[in-house]
Amino acid sequence: MVQLPCRNPWCKQSFDVHPDEEEFLRKMTFTFGATKIHLPLPVYCPDCRLKIRTCHRNEWHFYRRTATLTGKEMISIYDEKPLWGSKDAVYTHDEWNDDRRDFIEHGRPYDFSQPFFPQFAALHKAVPRLGSMLMGNENCDYTAGTGYCKDCYLINSSEYCERCYYGKLFQSSRDSVDCSYLYNSELCYECLSVFKSYGLDFVAFAQNCRDCSFSWNLSGCSNCCLCSNLRQKQYYFLNEPLSKEEYERRIAEFRGSASATEAMRKRWMQLFAKMIHRSANIVSSERCTGDFIENSKDCIDCYDMNESQDCRNVIVGVQVKDCYDCSNMYIKPELCYDTLGTLEVYHCVYCLFIFHCRDLLYCEYCYFCKDCFGCVGLKRKQYCVFNVQYTKEEYESLVPRIVEHMKGTGEWGLYFPPSLSPFGYNESLAYEYLPLTKEGAQARGFYWRDIEEKKLTVSKTISADTLPDRIEDVHDDVVDWAILCERTGRPFRILKQELDFYRRQKIPVPRLHPDERYDRRLALRNPRKLWKRACMKCQKEIQTTYAPDRPEIVYCEECYLKEVY
Repeated sequence: MVQLPCRNPWCKQSFDVHPDEEEFLRKMTFTFGATKIHLPLPVYCPDCRLKIRTCHRNEWHFYRRTATLTGKEMISIYDEKPLWGSKDAVYTHDEWNDDRRDFIEHGRPYDFSQPFFPQFAALHKAVPRLGSMLMGNENCDYTAGTGYCKDCYLINSSEYCERCYYGKLFQSSRDSVDCSYLYNSELCYECLSVFKSYGLDFVAFAQNCRDCSFSWNLSGCSNCCLCSNLRQKQYYFLNEPLSKEEYERRIAEFRGSASATEAMRKRWMQLFAKMIHRSANIVSSERCTGDFIENSKDCIDCYDMNESQDCRNVIVGVQVKDCYDCSNMYIKPELCYDTLGTLEVYHCVYCLFIFHCRDLLYCEYCYFCKDCFGCVGLKRKQYCVFNVQYTKEEYESLVPRIVEHMKGTGEWGLYFPPSLSPFGYNESLAYEYLPLTKEGAQARGFYWRDIEEKKLTVSKTISADTLPDRIEDVHDDVVDWAILCERTGRPFRILKQELDFYRRQKIPVPRLHPDERYDRRLALRNPRKLWKRACMKCQKEIQTTYAPDRPEIVYCEECYLKEVY
């Protein structure tokens, strides 16, 4: 094992490069004719790598602006006011994906008298950007990082979903609201990390469940409320069995009432403080460390991974294989390193938002491409450098020369720097994972955007505390009102289809702004960081996302399973 100091002057903490990482980097070989190029060891610690990579992704902030090409009003993740350089050219989805349009026209030869990143920044500014990262959607304008979704609103990092609203990482789910990390599920509300379930509300960490409420860590359960750590149970309340009739009577006491639902939510949070917690939410997996991992093997220090194998330092991935230091990797990515935002890619490094590609280095916004270096916005291209088309022989001669040049400038092996991000740190995914103050972010070389509250065009404005308590008493015209969040005073609106969902599921209209609801859900998660501590049952050393000074009761996997089965 190699121990190195982080190169960032504000960090300088030492970090380990494990033998499997060294082996992986040796395996990540790129061949250009007779020349083989290997990847260098990292120079930043994992946290700094994560900050630098994820500051380039905006999942939650949307802006109205005009499309650069046609002047049409559009919804975009890019504010019209750039944080650096000239104003970004931004196209609508239809304009950008027009097959008659080819951004190779913005190509320019590589200048060996200049460093790589300033040249890439110029290309990055010249090529028009897609208003929001979408692929194959229908009626999903207010989404980001979504693919093959229909009739969804304010969701991100999601694929194959229908009628889902407000939240993150919906996968193959339908008719669900205010959820995060929801997989193959339907009719869920205010859920976190739920798999293959139906009709859940206020449930966290559940698999194969139905019609459960205000519960934690359930598997194969139905009709359970205020329960924790149950397996294959039905009609349980506070972990005690009830008759069907008594259970339904208790559920009816709060269903549809805002005040009663909030009282139940507070009891739910009290339950969290007293229940036994497993050291890691790792299910049906082998030799994995991290949290929220399912059906995987040999995934080390990974988080929110499903059906994946042989990975390290990967955050959020589905069917990922042989990838290190990556984020938001979907639909069978393989052999990738230090890359963010992919669908079905192979053997790509130091890339950002690439889809159905292979053998790419330092590329951004590329679709169905292979064998490209330092390109932006290309579709169905091969053997391109800086958006210039070359022959195979020219490409294989030029790329090794550029790599040698980057070694000389100290750029080879580094990810796109924060200075190239179009987003403020507080707009980006990095702020969610590793929050910084404005002063702290700017001192570390990140941008910051002073975000203005959006003004809503509505017939009237009301305070959340004046809404009717019961959902059946809420009028249809609530969709035309601005509701003032009871915590922050920020205005928000209710969608008609959202109101239909609440009525169908007998859920009260929310009193909090969607951002507040999301933050409250996010607070249910632990940091994506591992600590060593002792199992509170057998005293064996464990690795867990519960810091040693936290008060929760945390058991190792063996003790936890003995407790719940």
